[in-house]
Amino acid sequence: MKLNKYKTVTFVLVILVVISLFGSLFQNNILSEIAWVLILPTLIFFYTSFKGKKSILFIVFLSGFAISEILKLWFITSEVIYYYTSYVFVMLAYSSLIILFIKGIKFKKLVKYFKFHLIILVAFNLYILYTLNEMILQDETLEVNTFIFYVEVMYNVLILLMLSTSLMYYLHNLNKQSLLLFLACVCIVFSEMIQVAYVFITAEIFLKMIYLILMAIGFGLIYYYTLIDVKRRQLIKQ
Repeated sequence: MKLNKYKTVTFVLVILVVISLFGSLFQNNILSEIAWVLILPTLIFFYTSFKGKKSILFIVFLSGFAISEILKLWFITSEVIYYYTSYVFVMLAYSSLIILFIKGIKFKKLVKYFKFHLIILVAFNLYILYTLNEMILQDETLEVNTFIFYVEVMYNVLILLMLSTSLMYYLHNLNKQSLLLFLACVCIVFSEMIQVAYVFITAEIFLKMIYLILMAIGFGLIYYYTLIDVKRRQLIKQ
């Protein structure tokens, strides 16, 4: 029965992703957005429907993203309101995942064995942060040293912190689940960079498609992570 639930959820998620991608490709935005909005609630249902200990921080991460996507439909006639209202929930989602990673890391061990990796990581983060801010500054309507500008900067900092802590979490644990979360974060971060280019530079359809594909892969990896977590608790029998 539980295995059937897994198969059903997997089928539903695949169908929703396909509908969203084809809806975007053929510029049926309403269909695409509705399908996309349903993906995360389905994932949350799968993760929380089984008995056993669950990570509250992980649930907050999924819920923050889900609410952000729901707001997209709620404020569909006002893109500006959606854009900045959703920031609050996405930033909450990223923050909860960052805390989840930090709680699972012993930093003394990390510094002892991965000093060089950490130096490269800091340099990479500074470069990506600079690149993202330069892309944002391409928007001539955005004023520097304003509240909105600092929100954009803080958002970019959280994205990079999530990527950095996910890598450190993987280096510290070196297991399949930490690898899945790291790869998922890589996909999400690069999808965010594509979205910045789509919003602030050029609204080309291929950029939106790349964004959706990367985000779908990222949350597909997260779904696989939740599946392993459920199996680890012996709630799905292979």
